[in-house]
Amino acid sequence: MDKDEILMKSRNENKGRDMATIEENKNSARFAIIFGFFFMAVLGFLSLATQSKMIYGVAAMEFCIVFAMNIFNAVKKKERKYIIMSLTTGIVFLMFTFITVCEIFNIHP
Repeated sequence: MDKDEILMKSRNENKGRDMATIEENKNSARFAIIFGFFFMAVLGFLSLATQSKMIYGVAAMEFCIVFAMNIFNAVKKKERKYIIMSLTTGIVFLMFTFITVCEIFNIHP
């Protein structure tokens, strides 16, 4: 292999790992979470205004996404802050999921 072939192979292997791409992915994930929480707040307000009760399934879905991101970081990086964040978002996710399942099956604990 000559020098150009080695460089081309290295570029192909490292494609998408440059700092600009990584930062762009982080920013898009951050925007998606913020937008999701805003959407959850709007739907929550509308459901409270029209039905006098909250639709918890929307909140469960949003916290499921946040929990999945935090659990991924906790497993991959094994840092205390990610473990704590995954535990707290996991508890909130399970709480909203429990309430949603109870509403679906009309169970009142």
